[in-house]
Amino acid sequence: MNPFALLLLLCFSMSFQSCWLRDSEDDIITTNIQDFYEPVIMQRSEFETTTTLQTTPEVIVNSGKIYVKDNYIFINERNKGFHIINNTDPSNPQNVAFLNVLGSSDLTIKGASIYVNNATDLLAITLDSQAGIMEITKRIPNAFPQISSPFGLNFYEIQNNEIIVDWTLNENN
Repeated sequence: MNPFALLLLLCFSMSFQSCWLRDSEDDIITTNIQDFYEPVIMQRSEFETTTTLQTTPEVIVNSGKIYVKDNYIFINERNKGFHIINNTDPSNPQNVAFLNVLGSSDLTIKGASIYVNNATDLLAITLDSQAGIMEITKRIPNAFPQISSPFGLNFYEIQNNEIIVDWTLNENN
């Protein structure tokens, strides 16, 4: 027999040996990675009442995108809302308010309107942070898909009237 063919046959047979399970230590343990995080779910009726302007600022904990408009800086607190910073004096910026928008990650401003994603909805907001006045001028429900888990997976056990506003780490895993 050809020595090259014999060597090739020997290599193939040895490589297949590593595929055999011999005992319980070789069992493959499967874990659903989505189980590490649990969705925070709200009923739509409650969810639509959560967007508010808080005139007392909050501490920045889990910052996301930053948006600058005129003398104001908007810093996203992931899935919670936006810190509003007055930057009139750049050497001493003032954290003046917090815009509670659950499930938010992005915002843009055009004219006097602030457009924010509110989990699955798109909001148009007018805002006067100095007077503490915020008004939702338009809501487009279900403009976006449900928020995916941190692993990028979707959660399918959700009813039509429920919204995922965040994901929390499951401490049991």
